Amino acid sequence: MRLLLFLLPCLLALPAAAQKAKPAAKPVESVKEAKIDWDGEWTLHASQSDKLDEQIDAHLKDLNFAMKLFWKKKLQSACRSFNKLDILAGGSFSVTLGKERPIDTPADGTEADWKRSDDVVFKATLTKEGPTMIQTLTGDGYTLKHVYSMRKDGNSLALQVTYNHPKLDNPFTYKLIFKRND
Repeated sequence: MRLLLFLLPCLLALPAAAQKAKPAAKPVESVKEAKIDWDGEWTLHASQSDKLDEQIDAHLKDLNFAMKLFWKKKLQSACRSFNKLDILAGGSFSVTLGKERPIDTPADGTEADWKRSDDVVFKATLTKEGPTMIQTLTGDGYTLKHVYSMRKDGNSLALQVTYNHPKLDNPFTYKLIFKRND
């Protein structure tokens, strides 16, 4: 019993003695956000992008025959897939979708006029925040919202397009993925 009483304090002290002193924590350095490089020519990565006609058909599947034809024609003329994308960034942005005319807008959300190749006129705005750029095109009765999201690798971006019309129950959306040209 004496031996147990003698060893008990030693056994209790062992775990405390076995622990090593922890080094002082290093101060956390603030991580600076990497500069997003929007400039460049981009090519559509078709296998990762939505197939537009399939997306339109799926979106309109619950409509009657006449309304399906009407909205399919509207969506096909307003929503387009582009094989290439060209972005010039600076104080203002110039975005060229395929063979369309460039959409030139300041990056602060100021409205600018843009006329598509089929002579449809839009009011265009653009804002950017970090790896996301939002371009809004307001046409005659509908709005196209282009949300460009730069991927972490900086060599690919996703373009989420949303078509809104007051007479269409749900907005129509589709996604295109682009890879930076070398």
